Amino acid sequence: MIIYFNGQLVPAGDSIVSPLDHGFLYGHGLFETMRAYKGRVFCLAEHLKRLEEAADFLGWPKIPGRVELSMAIASVLSENHLSDASIRLTLSRGIGAARPDPGSCGQPTVAVYASQLPPPLSPAGWHIAIVKLRRNLSSPLVRIKSANYLDNLLAKAEARSRNAQEAIMLNTDGFVAEGAMSNIFYVTEGRLITPDDDSGILPGVTRRMVIELAQAAGIPVEMRQVSLAELIRADEIFLTSSIMEIMPVTACEGKTIGATPAAGVITAKLQTLYRELAARE
Repeated sequence: MIIYFNGQLVPAGDSIVSPLDHGFLYGHGLFETMRAYKGRVFCLAEHLKRLEEAADFLGWPKIPGRVELSMAIASVLSENHLSDASIRLTLSRGIGAARPDPGSCGQPTVAVYASQLPPPLSPAGWHIAIVKLRRNLSSPLVRIKSANYLDNLLAKAEARSRNAQEAIMLNTDGFVAEGAMSNIFYVTEGRLITPDDDSGILPGVTRRMVIELAQAAGIPVEMRQVSLAELIRADEIFLTSSIMEIMPVTACEGKTIGATPAAGVITAKLQTLYRELAARE
């Protein structure tokens, strides 16, 4: 695998992260996961905008510009002869003192790698589990795609131990927040509902696209607090992320969702609309 690392294209095994890098020491980093279709990254500008806003919130003095990052991504896809691919762009605060002092850091460390998409992620649908770990509404970091990802990893591990493919976290007020690696939607009586931005979620790029597609298609959309009881009674549930796109959920806490194991009517319609949008873009 050829990766982009601090301005150069190098074999992945030849890149070295300093033990004084604050991403390594403190998880002080940011990342974006994106999907390429036919060699072009879908919603690239939206991903880079979110990265810039997160870096600004964390007080980083400067990160590489959009042109540089776009060229880095394109070069990695080209060097690895990838067309339909998963891309990970990672920035850390950079090398600094061996103490929690971000002001001691120099330039951010930048890494980009790409890989083939995994096989279809269980197209028949996923099972989800409500896990113990909760999204902390008092922390502003829930809205940032941070390299400090231990909460998500612990949630995912609990879900897997219960034979579920994704973990769903409630927030500290007891309402539904999001998946460990996805946003969540459900359908009740023809209405599409998703936790709002104040529910302790990372506002996903794919989530926003799905909301816009639904609104344009005349599907009523509600963004608000969601109770667990509402979710479990839903007619349809699906998850969204850049890599999985729209993933139907067939069971929540062991309870079957919908009348059949196939995607529900609105879920299937949004899958089609999303793929059409990606093809056009």
